[in-house]
Amino acid sequence: MPVPVHPDAKRLLAALARGSQALMKGRFWGDGVDALLGEIGRASGASRVWIFQLLELQDDAVIQDYVFEWAAAPRYRQLTHKRFRFFSTLFDDPIYQRMVEERQRGVAQRFITERMANGPLRENLESQRICSMVTVPIMVNGRWWGTLGIDDCERPLDWEGTGLDALVVGAELIASAIYRHQLSSRRRQLELFQQVADCGIWEVDLHSGSTWCSRALLRTLGYPDDYARLPLRRLLAHIVPADRQRLWAQLRECLARSRRSCRLDVRLRSAKEPMRWHEIVAELAFDESNRLSIASGLVIDITRRKQGEERAMIAAEYDELTGVMNRRGLTRHLKAILGSTSAGPCHLLLLDIDNFKLINDCYGHPAGDALLKLLTTQLGNELRGQDVLARVGGEEFAILVGGLDDAQALQLGERLRASVADSSFPLQSLAGDAKTRHIDITLSIGIARLPHGQDPQHAQALATAQADQALYAAKHAGRNRVLMFGQHGTPPGPQNDADPAEPTLSGPGSG
Repeated sequence: MPVPVHPDAKRLLAALARGSQALMKGRFWGDGVDALLGEIGRASGASRVWIFQLLELQDDAVIQDYVFEWAAAPRYRQLTHKRFRFFSTLFDDPIYQRMVEERQRGVAQRFITERMANGPLRENLESQRICSMVTVPIMVNGRWWGTLGIDDCERPLDWEGTGLDALVVGAELIASAIYRHQLSSRRRQLELFQQVADCGIWEVDLHSGSTWCSRALLRTLGYPDDYARLPLRRLLAHIVPADRQRLWAQLRECLARSRRSCRLDVRLRSAKEPMRWHEIVAELAFDESNRLSIASGLVIDITRRKQGEERAMIAAEYDELTGVMNRRGLTRHLKAILGSTSAGPCHLLLLDIDNFKLINDCYGHPAGDALLKLLTTQLGNELRGQDVLARVGGEEFAILVGGLDDAQALQLGERLRASVADSSFPLQSLAGDAKTRHIDITLSIGIARLPHGQDPQHAQALATAQADQALYAAKHAGRNRVLMFGQHGTPPGPQNDADPAEPTLSGPGSG
């Protein structure tokens, strides 16, 4: 029986040093693994150095693939053999099953074939003309990833002692390369995801206050990619204060309802970028004491979405011709005011241009549209910033004012009426008519107080009906008048010398 030989430990250590440099410098981690296997093979004088990757561990078998190999000569190569491509090995041999169990625990194994007991494992080695074999599990994140093995087809090579220790170090070097590759791949995937989704990733340890932010999020907040540490207080300071309060409120609600996730739209400030809208998506984790321990999630830039929502709201709630609110926008605004407990007295004014149909008939619809825009500007100049002007019909407008009593609301209506009656509006009657004509118009106005403490929809409908009734009364009383709902008679005020049923022309070009 041949006497076993031992690998040269010094040569192996030098080979590991050269192989580790190749692992660190290789452009692709697999190239570094190939280089390391070659160094180990040449230093040990073995026939073949290989790596099997574990693909699946079943109850009665293990599925592996032959993924790396160095061979001392072409006759020793097995990487291209079909029998080693995604091969399955049954647990019909107790020795092999024990080997698999030991590999899961990270235990190395060495064999000299002629000293083995008869059985399937020895027969397998003999069929490959292997005199000796050593295997070391490659453990990644504490789990069996695969196996580093060395076959000697010429000698009974015994790896006991320093040689086996060196081989274990080699397996650990390969495991670290695999782990770095996984991290690098995940980082690239993460960066691609963040680029496509326009988002950043964050995590906060709520026990220590430690934070982690992805490079994309650091860039979003105006920090360099390799910024060492971003304290929680400074991270939160990037959220607009009002939105930060809403965030805390939502987190408290999640905790109260035992919810594990929440999301909220907030505005983030950065030193390099203007304020932008982001959606915070948070996942909450709890410790053994059921205390909130970790919060993590995404920060997604939704500025474009918000801009789209704003454009959609403008299209849905604003009049395209005049630029003021339409009936839908006024309804939303009314509901918000009526639903507020702190709102003071509010009044609704309905305004109608007297005899507007005659204007369209005499001067054309383009002139009528131009007049509506001029009137909108005129009315807006008479209102306060908090007052709301809306176009609710063809020539009908509504104004929502707050903080006024009935007398002050009447005074406002009278000021608006007088401002329009005392103004001449320049118009071009037809596209081919270069003359500028000035037209005098009048308004009839009805006013109603908005009732509080009622259903908003009912209160809105009631106030609209009352203001409309007052407007009808003003029209019936002779037009160019202001009436409050419930007011009897016609309020004193200036009367037009001209028949109010007819619009009049004045100024240059009116002759």
